Amino acid sequence: MTNVGELGGTRVKVATCPATFRCDPTFSADEVFAWVVDLARPPVPTEELFQRLTAEEQVRALRYKIAKPREEFTIGRGLLRGLLGECLGVAPTTVPITCLASGKPVLCGEPELHFNVTHTDGVAVIALSRRRVGVDVELVRRIENLEGLVGRYFSQAEGAVFRGLPEQHRQAAFFRGWTTKEAVIKAAGATVACLADFDVELHPERPPRVNAVRDPRLAGEGWALAEWTTLSGAVIAIAVEGSRWLDVQMGEPGA
Repeated sequence: MTNVGELGGTRVKVATCPATFRCDPTFSADEVFAWVVDLARPPVPTEELFQRLTAEEQVRALRYKIAKPREEFTIGRGLLRGLLGECLGVAPTTVPITCLASGKPVLCGEPELHFNVTHTDGVAVIALSRRRVGVDVELVRRIENLEGLVGRYFSQAEGAVFRGLPEQHRQAAFFRGWTTKEAVIKAAGATVACLADFDVELHPERPPRVNAVRDPRLAGEGWALAEWTTLSGAVIAIAVEGSRWLDVQMGEPGA
C-alpha cells in the first residue's frame, strides 16, 4: 500500500454506521478516521450512550424538550466519548472535553488528538485525527435565492466565481462552498464571522481546496480538503491541517 504520508498526503478512512465503531489508538498522523452515523440507527443504543455523558452533559441533554435534538446530542456526544475513551485508555465519562472561546469542543491536555463532530437532519459525522480537523454535513436540497446567500456569506472572489458558473452547477457549487468553508472554520476553531475571510474552490468539477486566506486565525499550517456524497444525498466535507492532499477511502456499510 502506498505510504501517503511520505508523499505529503493523509488517508481519510470513512465508515458508514451501523459499522464496527472502533478506532486503533495507535493510528498515525497520516490517518484520519470519519464515521457517518444514521441518527435513526446509532451503532450503540441511545440509553447506553446517555450513561457515557457527564452529569453536566446529561443535564444539558435533558434541557431539550423535543426528543429529536435531545437524541442527536446524546448520540453524537456519547459516541464521541466512547471513541476518545478508547484512544486515551479511560472511561468515556472521564474524557477531558473542554471548549475554546469560539465554542469548539477540544481535549484538555491532549494536544496530539483532535476531533470534530457535525450533524444535520438525521446524519452525524465524527472525525478523529492527529492534526486539527473539521467536518461539515448538509443535505442537498432546493434553496431559494442562492446568489443572495453567496453574496451575504461568501467572499467577493467566491461571489464572482459563483455568478460565472452555468446555472446547472450553482447548487453543487453552493453546497461545496458552504461545507468546505464550515469544515475549515471548525478545524481552526473560528466562527462563521470568518466565512468571507478566505476563498475556497467552488467549481464542482475541480478538486476542493483553499485558494486564499486573509485572516491569520484561519491560516494554520495550510488546509487540505475533501468531499463526498452519501447515498442519502448528504454532502460531507473535511478539512485537515498540515496535509497536502487527502485520500478518502470509503468503508463498507455494516463492515
